[in-house]
Amino acid sequence: MQIGGLGVNGAAAFDGTSQIQKSAKKTVKNAITDGFVKQIQALAREDAQKGIYMDKGFSQLRRARMEQYVSPDRAGPMAKVNSVMNTLKKEQERIKVYLERLFGDYSAEIKGDSTFRTAEVYSPEGELIASYSDFYGQWTTHQTKAELHFITETDMIYLQAFREARAEMNAVAQGQPPADTAAVDIWA
Repeated sequence: MQIGGLGVNGAAAFDGTSQIQKSAKKTVKNAITDGFVKQIQALAREDAQKGIYMDKGFSQLRRARMEQYVSPDRAGPMAKVNSVMNTLKKEQERIKVYLERLFGDYSAEIKGDSTFRTAEVYSPEGELIASYSDFYGQWTTHQTKAELHFITETDMIYLQAFREARAEMNAVAQGQPPADTAAVDIWA
């Protein structure tokens, strides 16, 4: 059953770049502010001094930022689809119900009969963001292009800052004054 929104066919491509990709890049660019980059760089320096690459502080910072600025709302649509599936579970025969809209621009597809069901939830851009199976009895979240892009960008910022901090530490250990670090524009 397809419920509302764009579904899987809603990601139209214009000029070779899908709306999802354009939206993902814009979302990530807005999420990675100068202040956030400085936080990543500070954590990378701290981790370099500890000799630990990507300690849990960075992962926690990135996850919190991504959930706040990049990740779609999964909990709301998942809870509503759970409610629909629980209602459908009470029926004894195969049900095919199509609803026009589901909770704004999100969409869902529910398949199955009275003994087994699956559900998929799609973002307003048409990306699969969560799925559910009666077999496992739990939800699986799926990474969006924006989330993947955000993780890649923050990994690169962290890696650069970590390498710079290690180079400075090695220079000091060898008795050399630290070299000026060149700034690289990751947005170029």
